[in-house]
Amino acid sequence: MNERAAATLAIGVLGAASFLVTVYLVTVPIWALFIAWASFVAAGGGVTGVRRSLPMAIVGILSATATLLVAHVLGAGPWATALCIVFGAGALVAIGRFELFSSTPASFFGFASTVGIIAVTGRSIADAPSVSHPAAIALMAMVLGTVFGYVAELLAGALSRADRIVGGVAGQCT
Repeated sequence: MNERAAATLAIGVLGAASFLVTVYLVTVPIWALFIAWASFVAAGGGVTGVRRSLPMAIVGILSATATLLVAHVLGAGPWATALCIVFGAGALVAIGRFELFSSTPASFFGFASTVGIIAVTGRSIADAPSVSHPAAIALMAMVLGTVFGYVAELLAGALSRADRIVGGVAGQCT
């Protein structure tokens, strides 16, 4: 199977599996999982993609949490929130000069996923810590999305290699 067909099959099957996981096992928004998966791919995939995207997504979640908690303390009005975002989002860009934190888009994916989860769940960032806290849901989604991206890459590679091995053996028999 060529690489494109292998990737198509792997991503299709694992995309469906990830949906079922989010419905029945770990209730996180599928869109947040897909954002993490895309972040992994955009960061280069493989171990490099994991190292670059997941830590920065976590940093983004932490930044969103701190930003929104400070905004909450300040009354959560639009101007207070906007001012807090200046610092929260600005910090994500500023730390990008360090290699470990250079995948700035991944941090914004984590930040945005946290804010989006707050919007769709109606929960507050100031809620008590729990597995249903918006930051915890975002973290679970980022980890799951990265895992699904990594496994999809491995599966696509295995399907592509298996075809080359079978094709090579068949070619030797003729």
